[in-house]
Amino acid sequence: MVFGMSRQAFAVRAGAVAVAGSMVFGAHAALAVHENLEFPVAIHAGTCEMPGDEVLALDNLVRLPTDAPMEGERAGAPGSQVIHGTPDDGVDLTLTVDDLFAADHILAVFDAEGENIVACSPIGAYTFEEGNDLFFGLRSQGESPYSGVAIIDNDDDDDDLDLEVYLVNNTPAPAATPAA
Repeated sequence: MVFGMSRQAFAVRAGAVAVAGSMVFGAHAALAVHENLEFPVAIHAGTCEMPGDEVLALDNLVRLPTDAPMEGERAGAPGSQVIHGTPDDGVDLTLTVDDLFAADHILAVFDAEGENIVACSPIGAYTFEEGNDLFFGLRSQGESPYSGVAIIDNDDDDDDLDLEVYLVNNTPAPAATPAA
């Protein structure tokens, strides 16, 4: 178990990674194992359809694991997928849940150039109790093949929130090549 993380927090994170993994394998996505794009992420006021001012710029999403080799033979199923996500243990937000719920806010993931939103979601929950984590899906925007999952960890003893974001490409896998 990870030091300093309760069993419940560990189970929640493992479940979120499982959700991201099911999105990956369910979509039959295929990206090169050495794809090394970074995706800018920010919290904005407004909606995904009408984003407003940037409230907080976040760390870029990077290819996970960050120490994966750039070259080499693939292992496992040919339709396996690269996941991009928050590096290390997520990002500490300087916002509170009350700040996020006080007005419409979105989490927006931008293309590698930072120009267009590729995945987005309103920040919210059907119900919420203090101390619970928030989970929400990131929907692809426009012609983007990207979708994902975001987790806002509200279990820490301090007032800061931790954010984890995972992004996958839903492009269909290429057809299998017949064996010779």
